[in-house]
Amino acid sequence: MERQKYITRSIIAIVTLLFSIQLSFSQSPYRDPIYKAYSRGKMDKWFQLMDSCEKNVNPNSFEEQLELISYYYGYTAWLIGAEKDDIAEEYIDKSEEIIDQLLEKSPDNATLLAYKGAYIAFTIGISNLKAIYLGRKSMRYIDKSIELDPENIQGNIEKGNSMYYRPSAFGGDKAEAIKYYIKAVESFEKQGLVVNNWMYINTMTALGQAYEATDQIQLAKSCYEKIMRIFPNFMWVEDELYPDMLKRNNL
Repeated sequence: MERQKYITRSIIAIVTLLFSIQLSFSQSPYRDPIYKAYSRGKMDKWFQLMDSCEKNVNPNSFEEQLELISYYYGYTAWLIGAEKDDIAEEYIDKSEEIIDQLLEKSPDNATLLAYKGAYIAFTIGISNLKAIYLGRKSMRYIDKSIELDPENIQGNIEKGNSMYYRPSAFGGDKAEAIKYYIKAVESFEKQGLVVNNWMYINTMTALGQAYEATDQIQLAKSCYEKIMRIFPNFMWVEDELYPDMLKRNNL
């Protein structure tokens, strides 16, 4: 009986924590403007908002620090894509410093472990030669995240990214990546983390690209159309990915 009460109390505590994090993100003054900056491709505005968040973040608030990490994450990915590697390395260092501090207090936090794996992968993205010794390290963190929490959004996103971008000779599998992206999307939707959420729309876009890369064109088309219904004026899909896909496939 005592053990049952303990388990019940533990479940309530976990649910309360998840709800408080979700509520914190929904009440954040940065969430909506960050989404708008992302949807319009205005990374200069993203930087301004991220810089403000960085200056005002409460170092004693897990939720606020996790939010800042998510903005660093999106900005770092953009920097690497724009080949601004020196600045990207600065944000990798900033992010890992916060993540490592939080992991000292919460070593089994699945979201933190997924982010840790992601930032190691960012380092590989800057220098592919580092994949030889960092690739497995990145996957250990990501796999542990999913092992601890199979429904964890960030864990499934990073597992999907790893499967999508890794060469097939080293275990990459775009079809397998789709399963993880779908799981992440479903978790976003079940938890009500959809409206004006840049990471949800980014994951949906990754799913659409994965469908197209595996020649599942009708599924890719449906995915992009869903994005445009939920997020009108999302430039990347509306002006680039969707029309290009229609043209390539004579649709």
